[in-house]
Amino acid sequence: MNALRLKLWVSLVFMLFIVAVPGVIANHAVKVVRAQQARSEASSQSLSAFQRLAVLGYTLQQERYTDPSAFVQDRELYIDGVRSHVTNAERYINAEIKMISETPLKRKQRASEIEEEVKQRETLKKIGASLERSLKGDKPDTVWEDLVFEAIKIEEREAKEYHRSSIETFQGVIDTMTLTVTVVTICGLLAVFWGQRQLIRPLGNLLQGTRAMAEGDYTQRVPIVGTTEFRAIAESFNIMASRVGESADTLRRSNEELERAVARRTSELTATNRSLERSNRLRQQFLADASHELRTPLSIMRSEAEITLRDASAQSVDLRGALDRVVRLSELMAEMIEDMLNLARAEEPMLHTTIEPVDAVAAVTDSIADFHRVIEADGGKIVLHEGPSSIIVEGDEARLKQVIRIVVDNAVCYSTHAPNVEASISVEEDHAVITITDHGDGIPTEDLPYLFQRFRRGSKRSGSGQGLGLSIARSITEAMGGTISLTSRVNVGTVVTIRLPLMSPASAIDGAST
Repeated sequence: MNALRLKLWVSLVFMLFIVAVPGVIANHAVKVVRAQQARSEASSQSLSAFQRLAVLGYTLQQERYTDPSAFVQDRELYIDGVRSHVTNAERYINAEIKMISETPLKRKQRASEIEEEVKQRETLKKIGASLERSLKGDKPDTVWEDLVFEAIKIEEREAKEYHRSSIETFQGVIDTMTLTVTVVTICGLLAVFWGQRQLIRPLGNLLQGTRAMAEGDYTQRVPIVGTTEFRAIAESFNIMASRVGESADTLRRSNEELERAVARRTSELTATNRSLERSNRLRQQFLADASHELRTPLSIMRSEAEITLRDASAQSVDLRGALDRVVRLSELMAEMIEDMLNLARAEEPMLHTTIEPVDAVAAVTDSIADFHRVIEADGGKIVLHEGPSSIIVEGDEARLKQVIRIVVDNAVCYSTHAPNVEASISVEEDHAVITITDHGDGIPTEDLPYLFQRFRRGSKRSGSGQGLGLSIARSITEAMGGTISLTSRVNVGTVVTIRLPLMSPASAIDGAST
């Protein structure tokens, strides 16, 4: 392959050389054309300035003879006009000098052209001085006429020379590019002809042979043509095809028998294993969900009853309030049991939710109230910070309360000291944001990515439970179109953030009308 690689590299370098050299020449020529064109325009501006100065001089001379009194009265204005024209012409000449100094020319040529422009500038000053003397004196001074006509001739000659030079240079660029295209075309045709014979035909033969082998035809043989490298490849391919064909026949007979036996056993084992795994998973999920979900309301109901029984002086109002909470929690337990049955019948943890307008502030307030007496009895406190009086979201009120209870229950259960829980609710853009913060033990960093997975609990978290609470909370939140996230630091505390979409104005109107 070294000979072929060398040929390809030589061809590539040759083509790049053919294209690059004329390209560099053309690029330089284009720069020169642009510079000459710019100098031609600058010379034309200087020529126009001299012409305007000549016209002004003749106009003022005519004014001297047609209306001498007005001429004497406006003489100073005329002199200022002459000076202004001289200043403009001098600015154009200075621009030409700057342009010549920046143009890539030979040193002698640049010095000669700059010297010529300096002479033009001196001539301009003499023209201006002669015009001023003519305007101030009683007799006209005609020196400026000869000078201005001489300057106009010089500027016209320069403009013509620059224009002619730019045309010649541009024509040279066109000739260079034409020659380049011609040479590249000829070389390209030769390269295509050479590649057709030396590369494309052998590659096509190899392609046909490989396709035949891919389709199982091992009798296909590749013609031995092309360069030395391709001939060696073709011979090796033919030997390989012969050996592969023999091996394939032997393997095919053995595999056919083996595959039939393996297919039968695999199908039977797969069906059996799938059935067992599904049954075991549903059983475990049902038991775990039931034990976890029922533990929280049962604990609250028991605490309510124990606290009420210990208070010998409890009034009927307090007893009724406790009983109301017990009834509400019992209804919640019934809903949870129904959910657990749904979970047992399905392979997805998504709970049934009814999306409707919900006052998130009221739902949070009611959920927090259920924990007040339990937490305060343990020496802790739970606080709901003041916020908006009402925030309407799209969700399920019962499910939203269930999520909040799961989060608060985790904060209480996983605090070594007296629980200290803070809750707040606010509006950010088009979402209601519920934040529940505890100042408990915190969660190790390595456990954070797994807390929302089923049957995953923190590696250092004690207590009962199967690690289902946050998984269920996430399922409920996502079913309502929201998100739930968690951040935590060990020995500092945990912050759980619940985001729910606000009720759109159109949906709110529809809900109100129904």
